[in-house]
Amino acid sequence: MTTPTIFPPGSDAEPRGPDSSGVAGRAASASPSDPTVPIPTTGGTTATFSPAVPPSPPGRSTHRRRWWFVALAAGLAVVLALVGWMVWRNWVPSAPGAPTGQTVTATSVQLRWSPSTSGPSVDSYLIQRNGTQVGSVAANVTSFVDSTVIPDTSYRYVVIGASGSKRSAPSAEVAVRTLPATPEGLTVTWSRATALTISWSPPARGFAPEQYVITRDGVEVATVPGAQPTYEDSGLTPATAYGYVVVAVTGANRSEPSAELFAQTLPASPTGLKIAKTTTSTITLQWSGPTSGPASDGYVVLRGDTEVATVSGATLSYTDTGLTPATRYSYTVITVKDGLRSEPSPALSVATATPPVASAHLDGSWPVDGKVTKVSGSVTLGGSAAKGQTFSWTWDFASKCTVGPCPAVVSGVFASHPFTVTLSPSNGTYKGSTTVHISHCQGLNGTVDVKNTVRLNLTVKRAALTSNIWSVTSWKGTLTVASPYTSAGSSGNLRSYCPASSMTTSVTGTR
Repeated sequence: MTTPTIFPPGSDAEPRGPDSSGVAGRAASASPSDPTVPIPTTGGTTATFSPAVPPSPPGRSTHRRRWWFVALAAGLAVVLALVGWMVWRNWVPSAPGAPTGQTVTATSVQLRWSPSTSGPSVDSYLIQRNGTQVGSVAANVTSFVDSTVIPDTSYRYVVIGASGSKRSAPSAEVAVRTLPATPEGLTVTWSRATALTISWSPPARGFAPEQYVITRDGVEVATVPGAQPTYEDSGLTPATAYGYVVVAVTGANRSEPSAELFAQTLPASPTGLKIAKTTTSTITLQWSGPTSGPASDGYVVLRGDTEVATVSGATLSYTDTGLTPATRYSYTVITVKDGLRSEPSPALSVATATPPVASAHLDGSWPVDGKVTKVSGSVTLGGSAAKGQTFSWTWDFASKCTVGPCPAVVSGVFASHPFTVTLSPSNGTYKGSTTVHISHCQGLNGTVDVKNTVRLNLTVKRAALTSNIWSVTSWKGTLTVASPYTSAGSSGNLRSYCPASSMTTSVTGTR
């Protein structure tokens, strides 16, 4: 008996019936859950197969699989696009290198850094100070100078790479502190032979430093507080030049040195100023040169505040002439070296000699008091003159010189009669005489005018300075009026006359 051929379900050899669905001609694959169908075979064996499951129509299955792949591809494209966008979005330049090699002054900070090394190319670098952008530079520039800082102040800097709107991470932060402001305006405010005082301007911006360090000729000589922009340097050598530099210091931060100030001490003053000789019109001075420092170029002599002479450095004396008698003067002497003048020596007060009264000058208008001291004979002055009679007059003395004793013309009045007499001086005494009518002689024929001889003798008693001229201030003397024998007329055998007579009057003048 022929054994039937069993075709594995779903094999290509499976016979197919006329039904295009293949239900009659192919066996469905067995499944544990599917019911089996027994099939008798030759030899008594039985074969089983599951009933065939009708397959989906070919067009529907293919369509479903095609749309599934399209959806999968679309989703994958979206995911890839999203991932790419996120990658692109986060693809930024790498952070620049930390700023190094800073150059810091009181008013500027210079930064340098290494460029970004990965990510998109940078367009520029942005510089931030204390979190605020203070500048930017092109991509090919890796340095920046911040000139908006103030002295003695701390700052923090970072650098950021920029590519369009993208920003790199900030560089590592660098902290700097600007230097204290450089002292300016150094000047000498006071100089002496052994000391100099210098001063400078406090900072115009920023803060006052903690202290200032002063150097003299490259050596630190002093430190002063920051609130004290001045320094007095003592113990110096007279007439010597020094160079000063000032540095501001706060903590370990030191400013740049100031411009150097060159200053020179004054020469030392002369010593031992004294009087060598005085006269009524001259004073001779002597002194010694400075005891320290270089030799003097010369000396200036001052009378009061007036320079009266300049002498060489080898000359240590001076005679001042043309002075006023009995007058006190004050003298100082100054040393001169390299155009600089020392402080004045201690002042010396000295007076010219007092002249004798005999050398005084007699001049001007004088009030005169007179008193009759002696009468010899009968003198008629519009009435009889008697001893003890007093008078008061004003006499004018017209000197024939301006200084010293010299002849003087006296214009006076005696008993209402004017007279003029020229006096000549001699050792403090002035003498002179003249003839003038003063007295009368009463005769038989009336009154006769008498030609009197007037003698005036004056002695200077006191003198003083008047308008800087040594002048007479008091004198005393006598005025003698002498009457000669005078015929007064006759009548018949009678003749009248007036005998010789005289009258002496003491006179004094004071002003």
